[in-house]
Amino acid sequence: MIFIKKNSEITTQKLVSLFIKRVKKSNLVARKRKTANYIKPISKLQQHRKAVRKAKYLEAQISGTKLAKRI
Repeated sequence: MIFIKKNSEITTQKLVSLFIKRVKKSNLVARKRKTANYIKPISKLQQHRKAVRKAKYLEAQISGTKLAKRI
């Protein structure tokens, strides 16, 4: 967590400026942006199901084109 103490001498604009500088220096925004789009890798079961589905699709495509050529 980033803290900035306000003195009587510091204006509100200066306080905001100091806060923004600290946030940039801590690299907080870049780390959050990097982890925001994290996609969990698919499990072995999901990989297997995807492969089976793809094989069935390809088989249907091949058999469909062969049937069309025979007729």
